[in-house]
Amino acid sequence: MAEIKVSNKTKDRVNACKAYIERKYKMFITQEKEKISDWQQLELILKSLNFTPIEQELIKKEIQHKEAMRLRKKRQKITVDDFESLAIIGRGAFGEVRVCRHRSTNEIVAIKKMKKSEMIFKNQLGHIRAERDLLVQSKCKWIVELKSSFQDDDNLYLVMEFLSGGDLMTLLIKKDIIPERDAKFYIAELVLAIEEIHSMNYIHRDLKPDNILIDAAGHLKISDFGLCKHLGVHYDMAIPYQNNTQDIQSKHYSARRQLAYSTVGTPDYIAPEIFSQKGYDQLVDWWSVGVILFEMVIGYPPFYSDTPQKTCQKILSWKHHFKIPKEQKISSQCQDLILKLISDPSERLGDPSKIKKHPFFCGIDWTNLRNQKPPYLPDKKKLTSNFDKFEEKEPWKHIVHNEKDANQEENKATSENKKYFYGYTYKRNYDAEISPIKRALEELQNIKPSGIKAEFDKKQRSQSPKPINAPPEINKSQRSQSPTVKEQLKTTYMQYIGQYLSPINKLKQKQS
Repeated sequence: MAEIKVSNKTKDRVNACKAYIERKYKMFITQEKEKISDWQQLELILKSLNFTPIEQELIKKEIQHKEAMRLRKKRQKITVDDFESLAIIGRGAFGEVRVCRHRSTNEIVAIKKMKKSEMIFKNQLGHIRAERDLLVQSKCKWIVELKSSFQDDDNLYLVMEFLSGGDLMTLLIKKDIIPERDAKFYIAELVLAIEEIHSMNYIHRDLKPDNILIDAAGHLKISDFGLCKHLGVHYDMAIPYQNNTQDIQSKHYSARRQLAYSTVGTPDYIAPEIFSQKGYDQLVDWWSVGVILFEMVIGYPPFYSDTPQKTCQKILSWKHHFKIPKEQKISSQCQDLILKLISDPSERLGDPSKIKKHPFFCGIDWTNLRNQKPPYLPDKKKLTSNFDKFEEKEPWKHIVHNEKDANQEENKATSENKKYFYGYTYKRNYDAEISPIKRALEELQNIKPSGIKAEFDKKQRSQSPKPINAPPEINKSQRSQSPTVKEQLKTTYMQYIGQYLSPINKLKQKQS
């Protein structure tokens, strides 16, 4: 019998399916065990608080009802119909960024829309996975917040917080040259942001003023991680998306994976070693910081040319082209920092702790930097006043003209595209929300039993000569004879999670 040959592409898909199923059911098993343990703990606590069986059952039913509502909310799909498009504020090779209003909450968000076909054709799946995983993992104030992600047959969507201050490039265009004292503030915030990204074991690889956003208060946040690289994970078609990032963080990273090999980035800010085939590490981001600082205080990037090709050539032979113009008067501390960032990898300053101690940052309060007043406050006259205008090229929502043809195209597109993007959907609000059973347990734990128990023991001693360590049956009987303590327990419980007792109150009203 002839041996069946299996292509590498098929093997990749099999491995992806296997990994996705294993992780999915492992998560389900863990959640189910936690749920059983929580319900057992709740039952013990309710008994210890002397609730009658009927009251306990009503409380449990109320929690189950809330849990059912929560699961229904989880299963509810996010679609483009949930958002109203207000304006286009960015456009790139794979899609666009729009300012939208959530129809049910009226929240203003920024949505990055990316074409699946373009990403598959140009082999950008790994970059898209890395961007989404980093944003899911991040809970950092220096990185733009991802609120949710979803997909349809043609596109992927990242729903992010909207930062109305525009980007650093817009500020550079308005100011031309940023005074050194102001540049110090922005570069300090940039250092903290990059430190956070590197602590998650990522390289941004595309740091530039366009990707540094400004919030309404005037502080910086990093965005656009479409070219970022995780040093410990090789992203390809075989790796599905991950919501649990602990597996990534706990890996032992091999020496080879400490280096990236792709040539990416914007030419003006790209480090020379990215062009080589020897690999590079997180130091490339610090080169970009040096170029951004140079542009702030000088007025233009150090390797600017008429064409990207010439810019790349200048960067490759940067030692012959790089110089700080003497006509621009900058401090020796600023000049020294630029020279230590725009340098060979072996000599480049790349330790955040050492960078923070550089004399250029003298006077910076690193701990409270985000609480300080920024040099410039964004214009708030109009929602998109700090962004460029883009014309509408295609509608926000796909319009179907022929339902029969649309169904055929939909089935074809679904089978072809979705296999590459399993597990892409994410809801931060749902993941951050505490389940009703856990919330009930937390609130019950807040009831300090010491004070109640002391009062109860005092009443026990006054009503009975028996010792405190009497059998549970006797204690229970005594508690039933102490309505004051029982009412105190109920009152204390209602103070924390009284919403669960609302059915009890309604039942008592009907009975009376």
